Amino acid sequence: MSKIYLPVQPTEDMTSEERAIAINTEVYNLRCPESVKQAGDVRLMYYGTITHPLTTQVALTTDSEDMIYVHPAVDITIMLSLMPEIPQEEKDQLSAYIDANRGGSVPFGTFIPTTSEQLTEEEAELAGWFPPELDELEG
Repeated sequence: MSKIYLPVQPTEDMTSEERAIAINTEVYNLRCPESVKQAGDVRLMYYGTITHPLTTQVALTTDSEDMIYVHPAVDITIMLSLMPEIPQEEKDQLSAYIDANRGGSVPFGTFIPTTSEQLTEEEAELAGWFPPELDELEG
């Protein structure tokens, strides 16, 4: 297991939290696209999130080794639109990679954009992502 934290930057039209939820939803949609969801399917996100206690920036809490099933009917148009900072060449490569793996599984870490900040648990702790425990505050 290789736990990583992916801090999500806000954009002009989305807060960090809104964008994190949207990206997380699109990761879930890789395995279960909107076109195949059942009426009662209420699951929206694949990974958990954490909010920085001082900045309120949101990070996805992920595992780079998770195997993500890529549904044959997946459409990553929305996912790519949520990442305007990614160079077009990288978007094209990601799209081709997902297309080549439809119906199969890929490690999550293989499609994290190069522009994404990735933190280990230790790096996230040093950056203040985890609030101090109550007993540490009282001590």
